[in-house]
Amino acid sequence: MASPVGPGGNGSERPLPKPNVVVAKSGTPPYELSPEAIKGILVNPIYAGIGPFPRTVEDEAWVRAGSKLIEEEGPEQFLVNLLYVLRESLDEQLLREIYGSGSDLD
Repeated sequence: MASPVGPGGNGSERPLPKPNVVVAKSGTPPYELSPEAIKGILVNPIYAGIGPFPRTVEDEAWVRAGSKLIEEEGPEQFLVNLLYVLRESLDEQLLREIYGSGSDLD
């Protein structure tokens, strides 16, 4: 029998891990970043220049940092964290600011 994959299942009987990162607020001084915030930065592809966001880290550095995190925490944790930071970074309000209030979001 096929494993459930999709909205109702993750191909396993065990639940997915919880995110163990946080999304730092823009302008937070580096000395105020928690380890969870630093990990959130490392996981977030927006820093590699996604969509309208400027590149602040080279692809090679982002990929290698992600690879190291996958080695340390496993692919499920990395992917859960990736989804979390993207959802937090690309919330509806941010999309309105980027694309304007006349977008399809209204």
